Amino acid sequence: MNDVSFLMGPEEGSKQAWVEEKEQGLRKAHPDLERVTLFAFETEPGQLEEALLSPSLFASYTLVVLKHYEELRKDSPVNKTIINFINAPDAPASLVVLSSETAYSLPAAITKALPKDRVQTFWELFENKKQDWIRSFFRREGWDISADAIRLILDMVDNNTLEMKQTCSQLLTFFIVSRKADKQIDSEDISSYLTHTKSEDGFSLFAQVARADLRRSLSSLRRILTTDPRAQMSILTILLRQFRMLESFITLRQALGEEEAFKEASALSSGAVEAKGIRTIRDKDTFRAAASHYSLEEVRGIILLLEESETEVKTASAEEAWGVLSLLLRTVISSHGRKCGLSLECQFFDDPLSYSAGY
Repeated sequence: MNDVSFLMGPEEGSKQAWVEEKEQGLRKAHPDLERVTLFAFETEPGQLEEALLSPSLFASYTLVVLKHYEELRKDSPVNKTIINFINAPDAPASLVVLSSETAYSLPAAITKALPKDRVQTFWELFENKKQDWIRSFFRREGWDISADAIRLILDMVDNNTLEMKQTCSQLLTFFIVSRKADKQIDSEDISSYLTHTKSEDGFSLFAQVARADLRRSLSSLRRILTTDPRAQMSILTILLRQFRMLESFITLRQALGEEEAFKEASALSSGAVEAKGIRTIRDKDTFRAAASHYSLEEVRGIILLLEESETEVKTASAEEAWGVLSLLLRTVISSHGRKCGLSLECQFFDDPLSYSAGY
């Protein structure tokens, strides 16, 4: 049996550390080791088979890391390739598969083919352990951090040590560059960091749309287009993704309750799962707010409106993007997705807010 490991669960930091240790061990035995990283949502069976079974021209051994396995369907032909590799004669390759799901989500054929010790689940830390992790990170660097500041950081991340490490490293760099002398971090320091580093995108725009705040939505839109005048399609794509997630959340909340809905909500595109789960406290607050402002029927109407607007948004010039998208936001927020007549459109374009700041 070939060397195959499945690393399951939400704790990305521990999984990454496991892969790095695995790579270091293999590199000791094979100094010319080649590492190949593939993503399940874009990997063809032949591509995976070639990486695992075709001898490399430049290395005697290959470590193949397949990420985002949770985005594969159980009947995907990629799974058949994995099973064939498990049962193939010894090959100069190791396969590590990463998934945010638990072992229970694995296809039965893979569970049967693999010994139990080849499947490991890495769970999120308990809340007090997360706080201890952040506190220890800063203490190792000679900094103290308050409990309120730690809670703000946990609001910013997806509650796994990989995200926590990246965010804490960015914070530390910010405080060092800003020459903070006392090495004491409190909630005001975190707020200052957010103010200085805040960037607008489709996700921050959706947070304002979720609260039906037209003025702030237009302000967010203006900042995005000022930074990138050709960002209109990315804005539309993210809004569509978030409203599809909202549709899923509202539907599941009615059937399963809020906490299960947060775990299981997903955004779908052409039958393939793009994203699953609403994890951070901030995102949960955003989707709660959206569900209070928009009914399920209205959300479905908004999704249809956004889909129908794709061609118009895509073909709009940089100069036209503001008018097209701002009218779209007005229709979503003020009319909950119901298309308005020409009189409302004219009234909107007469609104000074619509064309302030150069638009």
